[in-house]
Amino acid sequence: TEANFAGILTPQHLILGILNDWSPAKGEELEEAFLKSAKDHLSKTIAEVLPKDQPTVAPEAKLARLIKLAGSSEYECIPVVEEGRVEGLVYTTDIFQAAAQLVLTDQGDGISLRG
Repeated sequence: TEANFAGILTPQHLILGILNDWSPAKGEELEEAFLKSAKDHLSKTIAEVLPKDQPTVAPEAKLARLIKLAGSSEYECIPVVEEGRVEGLVYTTDIFQAAAQLVLTDQGDGISLRG
C-alpha cells in the first residue's frame, strides 16, 4: 500500500477550525453565540482544518535542521517522513534537550554555555 502524509491534526487546529473567525455580535450572549458558531462549523472536513504548512524531515535530518524548523514554526512536533509514511515524531522538547546537551555545561555552581 502506498501512503501519503497529509498532516497532523492537533487539538489547537481542531479548536481553530471550529471557532473559525468567530466573534460575537455586540450584546450577544457569549455561550449561545459560540455554540451556534461551533455547530455551523462541525460539518467541516479534516482536510479543511489541517494546516497546509506542516514541516517534515527525512530520517537522516541533522539536528541543525530540526532546530531551525522548531524555531520557525508553531508546531509541537515535526514528523519524520519517508516515502510518504510517518516513521516517527520529533517533539520540540526533544530538540531542545539535544541542543542543550551540546551547548550547556554544569559548572557545579550553575549552568553555563560551553566555550
